[in-house]
Amino acid sequence: MNAHVAGRFMRSGLVLLLTAGSYTCLAQHDPGMRAGPPGAGQPLHALTPIELSMFNEGLQRAIQLEAVCDDCTDATPGSHLDPAKANFVTQTNSSGLGTRFNGDQCTVCHNQPALGGSGGFLVPNPQDPSNRYLPPENPMFNLIPHRKGATNIVPSFITRFGPIREVRFARKPDGTADGGVHQLFTVAGRSDVFPAAQPGTCTEELLPQPDFENEYRRDNLRFRIPLQLFGLGIIDGIQDREILDRHRATAAIRAQLGILGVPNRSGNDGTITRFGWKAQNKSIAMFAGEAYNVEMGVTNDLFTQATDESPACTADKSEPNDITRLDSDDRRNQSFFNPLHEVPDWLMFAMFMRFLDAPQPAPLSTSALRGQELFGTGPGNPGVGCSACHTTTMVTPARSETAALQSLTVHPFSDLLIHHMGKGMADDITQGLATGDMFRTTPLWGLGQRRFFLHDGRTDDLVQAIDAHFSRASRCDGDDSREGSDGGDGRGGSRRSACYGPSEANVVVTRFKALSAADQQSILDFLRSL
Repeated sequence: MNAHVAGRFMRSGLVLLLTAGSYTCLAQHDPGMRAGPPGAGQPLHALTPIELSMFNEGLQRAIQLEAVCDDCTDATPGSHLDPAKANFVTQTNSSGLGTRFNGDQCTVCHNQPALGGSGGFLVPNPQDPSNRYLPPENPMFNLIPHRKGATNIVPSFITRFGPIREVRFARKPDGTADGGVHQLFTVAGRSDVFPAAQPGTCTEELLPQPDFENEYRRDNLRFRIPLQLFGLGIIDGIQDREILDRHRATAAIRAQLGILGVPNRSGNDGTITRFGWKAQNKSIAMFAGEAYNVEMGVTNDLFTQATDESPACTADKSEPNDITRLDSDDRRNQSFFNPLHEVPDWLMFAMFMRFLDAPQPAPLSTSALRGQELFGTGPGNPGVGCSACHTTTMVTPARSETAALQSLTVHPFSDLLIHHMGKGMADDITQGLATGDMFRTTPLWGLGQRRFFLHDGRTDDLVQAIDAHFSRASRCDGDDSREGSDGGDGRGGSRRSACYGPSEANVVVTRFKALSAADQQSILDFLRSL
């Protein structure tokens, strides 16, 4: 073989083997979402009958499709839904959808590979029979923005087969830090904004969408994609001392690899926060209340004010809308005297998450077993170093009010701490102690059937996701255009904040890339078994 050609193939990650006078081409590649059952979406083992009832009711609340006003739902509020048909819900049977929102039901963003998962694809508009044979797609592309006649314009960064994305602005118009969520869609044009006697009151002129395209061109947008909800009750129960003890046990390994890792902490009680891409939320209860308000615009006990209070578009909705139910009977499915119904939707969603079991891995192939060793199983076997951040094992406390959460030995593959990931991953947003390039180590359990990776969903390929963990220290003269990093949105790096240090994952990524193609493939096979 020509030496120049052989070298080019080697640099591209390909290995050429000479066999019987012909060449066989092998390369490491992401095997893709694993086939077979999801291995996720089930309740914890050994829940009590009462806990299981609460889990099932919480699942029902997560499936419910939100209407804008209290009196304009299509079906009886709280009517029972078949979880197997959750992705085909067409009738609103809850109320409280905010004036601005990203989604109109919890499971529209949490259904891959099962209810409670991350962002997946749905049938575009199942209420139209002609659409039932179309391939599932990103529900933000057509389904959510146009439900009930809504007139939303879909931004160019929301694509038919791309990731579900939440949008944050890095800067306000005056140049000061923003970092907040700017909802993609509004209720303008929807048939349920007001009763039939007052149609067309809420218009695009009264309720304009933000100028996302201009902000996109200005490189002012930062994206987040939905995380899986599997096993969050387990993570919620892990004690701070368990997190810190596991971290201390890897001190020697981390020193060799240049990995630090620190907790993000609550500004109130100082304990470790652990939910969200930057570990910005303290608990699943806080996460649930925030999701209802920020993603669906549903005001609640934790977030009592609407994100937009435009009078012409609020449909005289009660605020806060989703609170402990105080009805004297159950005509609206909100009886104070029915234990399953008196709890508000947002808190039932938190209970659903608390009782949702962790995803179960697939049986390991020979290659995946090899990959597990190379990935590392803990301080005694660091492998190439992946487990220095993606901690393989944690234990829940011996006593819990939920007995099913007691003394569990679990494998989240996360230290639940935040790390500097460098300019290539940076979003320039600070949340708590997590500064612009810091992110929580994402739990890898359930990764085998995730569709998109990294906080912004920039890739669906594991190899590219691993590569993105590598980032050299950025220049500090305000011009990083030659660094080759575009932050995952294709807008170039020259306008991003400078002076980020190197990624803490650099040495591990370098070690991974130094492995043979076969060993790299083994790690990929292991990850896709999770």
